[in-house]
Amino acid sequence: MKPTRILTAAALSLAASGAAQAEGWTVTDFSSLPDRDTCMNYAETTFNTYRQRFGGDGFTGRSNWTIGGYDLRGEVVDGLFICADESGLVAPFLVVYNVDDDSDARETIADRLGDIWDEVVDGNGVPGGTAPTPVPAPGGTK
Repeated sequence: MKPTRILTAAALSLAASGAAQAEGWTVTDFSSLPDRDTCMNYAETTFNTYRQRFGGDGFTGRSNWTIGGYDLRGEVVDGLFICADESGLVAPFLVVYNVDDDSDARETIADRLGDIWDEVVDGNGVPGGTAPTPVPAPGGTK
């Protein structure tokens, strides 16, 4: 079974059971978004930004409604954004999983991803917000 399917099935089981934190798992719910494309783009930007800021040689996998960020801390921590369609809105959530006993590292990674997600949402797809508009030089153009 592909890693995305394993994580997706596990995440859905955890979410359905109401377990926000179980051993080896951290699940974070986010505010609804208007469509799945926006959710998918924000999720991919979040993983890309995480790797730029914190390093890692992992990879990103994509399905129709999930974005997986693999090898976020060596080969032991993976994350999965799930962009679930719920009554016309997309209810995104993030699942971070680790195979070792370092729950503190997993939770730190989950917090970092959550913070970056918030930046991306606040910046309409750009972490940290949009770039300022350049001010034209005085005197106009020739």
